[in-house]
Amino acid sequence: MAAANVKRHPHELSGGMRQRACLAMALAGEPRVLFADEPTTALDVVVQAQILELLDRLADELGLAVVVVSHDLGLVGQLCDRAMVMYAGRAIETGSTEALYCAPQHPYTRLLYEATPGVGDDADRPLRSIGGSPPALDVAFDGCAFRDRCPSAVDRCALSEPDLATVASGQQAACHLTAGAA
Repeated sequence: MAAANVKRHPHELSGGMRQRACLAMALAGEPRVLFADEPTTALDVVVQAQILELLDRLADELGLAVVVVSHDLGLVGQLCDRAMVMYAGRAIETGSTEALYCAPQHPYTRLLYEATPGVGDDADRPLRSIGGSPPALDVAFDGCAFRDRCPSAVDRCALSEPDLATVASGQQAACHLTAGAA
């Protein structure tokens, strides 16, 4: 960030400059892990690409682990080696980003990708919406939190919450219907 910007107030900086200032403050303590919560939200496409390149470069140069929290599946696919999909505050699938993109095992993960605009060969596929609403987290519930929205739910889904189970090498899913879930 240029020296002229140091004395500016946040409202005088662009979104990209504010994001870079936050990164500089976060890195000032020389952390080993950087948590980036929605690092490109509200930034235009060009600035998003610059921030992603900066995060990637910083990770390499500083030996920094970067944990990205995002709803943007494109960002996750571009920046992350591994991913964890969460629903209702619980991990429901984890594995390499490539495996989660190419062979999602949990119904919610599959629906997330179907609800995301495609690119390239996938650009013409229709978007699918995820019906229903997430559960209220202030009310206790039994079973799988996704069951009321899941097109594949069975009776067992209402009775017990599935644990993360290995479904493929390095990939886990929390679903009664996935291979390996018992």
